[in-house]
Amino acid sequence: MQRETRIANFVLGALSALSLLLLSLPLSTPVRSFKAATGYLLDPLAYHGEAGYARLAGAPERTRRLLQADIENEALRAELRQGQWVKTTVEALSLENERLRRSLALKAPGSRSPAWAHVMERDPVHWYRSLVVDAGADRGVSLNDPVLGPRGGQLVAVGRVVDVREKTAIVLLLTDEGASVASYLSSGTLEGLVQGQDGPRLRMNYLNAEVQLSTGDSAYTSPTSATFPPDVLIGRVARVNPRDPFLTFQSVEIEPAADASSLQELMILRAKAPEGEAKPPAYVPPPAPQHAAAPEPAPAEVAVSTAAAKPRRRKAAPVETPAAPAPALDPEAAR
Repeated sequence: MQRETRIANFVLGALSALSLLLLSLPLSTPVRSFKAATGYLLDPLAYHGEAGYARLAGAPERTRRLLQADIENEALRAELRQGQWVKTTVEALSLENERLRRSLALKAPGSRSPAWAHVMERDPVHWYRSLVVDAGADRGVSLNDPVLGPRGGQLVAVGRVVDVREKTAIVLLLTDEGASVASYLSSGTLEGLVQGQDGPRLRMNYLNAEVQLSTGDSAYTSPTSATFPPDVLIGRVARVNPRDPFLTFQSVEIEPAADASSLQELMILRAKAPEGEAKPPAYVPPPAPQHAAAPEPAPAEVAVSTAAAKPRRRKAAPVETPAAPAPALDPEAAR
């Protein structure tokens, strides 16, 4: 123990003498180098600690920059998503605007007041039965108002209003099995009754059993119809059913002119427009391109049969019996 104490005292005395010697020597280059080497050997932590402190001192700034970059990245992603949503919305509104511009060129037949409405929803259980539009009693819609739809520049029969609420209405489609309309074929003076089959096609019954029928004929609403104006296109004959020897009439399958599942706007022919309603703006066709000569625009085609202009001899048409109103479709339940 005494030996270790003597060694420690000796080392301390030697270091003290060396320190006094270094302090007394002039600050020349060799002396400063020797001092630095001695200090590094005796206390290296002072040198390495300086470098470590410099690294640790810069860590908060780098962390702050990393966090700021992450925040800016999230903000840019949100702006990108917002821009994509705005682009999608603008494209949808542009397509809707173009559809409405074309719809303005369509003229409603008869003396009724037309009102355009958007399709809000369809019956998910009975797809060919009914749909809901965003026009109701607040816009003058009433029961049994005929409903037409645009197709290829003309208005075609779609259905009739069976339930009116304050801001919505339910339209019973012609394809519903409870719907019917008096009609005639364009190839002659044959009249019958078009009825829905709760499917994609219609059925025209009570046609003269002695007349030769063919596919491709157009079916139009008859002047004897209790709901629709005359000469509105319903569809075309897609199939002639075989003759039933037990029936006194023929029947054909009608392909509807309007695909109810693809309609987005409908025209409701109201009996009277509400007071103070503004008239729709006049249709202005888009300007023709400057680099090419624009063809002369064809007049808007109205769904009127050419046969309507010729005198026809009609046989007595069966009386169109309005179908029982369909049960009200609750929009909340349909969702």
